[in-house]
Amino acid sequence: METLLITKPDFIPYRNLTVNMDDSKRLEPFILEAQRIDLSNLLGKRLYFDMITNIASYNSGVAAADAASTTYTPTADEQWFQKLLTGCGYSYTWPDRSTTTKIYAGLKPVLVYLSYARFVRSDNVRSTQSGFVKKTVDFSTQISDKEIQAVASRAEADANAFFTGTEDFMADNADYFGKYLSGEYEGRPGDAFKRDGKRTGTRLSAIKGQDYLHDRKRYIAP
Repeated sequence: METLLITKPDFIPYRNLTVNMDDSKRLEPFILEAQRIDLSNLLGKRLYFDMITNIASYNSGVAAADAASTTYTPTADEQWFQKLLTGCGYSYTWPDRSTTTKIYAGLKPVLVYLSYARFVRSDNVRSTQSGFVKKTVDFSTQISDKEIQAVASRAEADANAFFTGTEDFMADNADYFGKYLSGEYEGRPGDAFKRDGKRTGTRLSAIKGQDYLHDRKRYIAP
């Protein structure tokens, strides 16, 4: 199976999920959908599959090292993709040449909120021998479809907010990520989900392309 970039514990800092949830049957399908559809569209296929490959390689290396009671030394690519996924702090120089440490949260919260949005929209629908049904609950009132949509939309807005950090992180580290920004993304529309001037699906913007890097460089003093 394709490597899961997040698991249930990654939701804890951002969204509360019932402790009795069966991860494999209820949550993982939504994570995979969010990865394969939403995240891959945001990052582009080349960057997405490179990340999957390097994260899988890193996880296998760590597991093998743990089994042998040794320490795994990741490759340079694995280190960059670990930072892209899990976040990090890094030094940044402002236009006035002062420096600071930027805190990048990583792609995990983006994927958490994308998965959560898909989860809340679909989790109460069940397939039975009699067709699709909505589950009912005792001692509580089920929220309306409109309220469910509002919860999902807020989650997507949070994903969008965290994703701007990914855009900045990649642009700030263009020495490594420039091959993705100036390759597949060159001339790509700013919104991967825009069709005929209207947004469809998840309200997220795709990673900005070469023009974005060029615009940023204009504000950096020579």
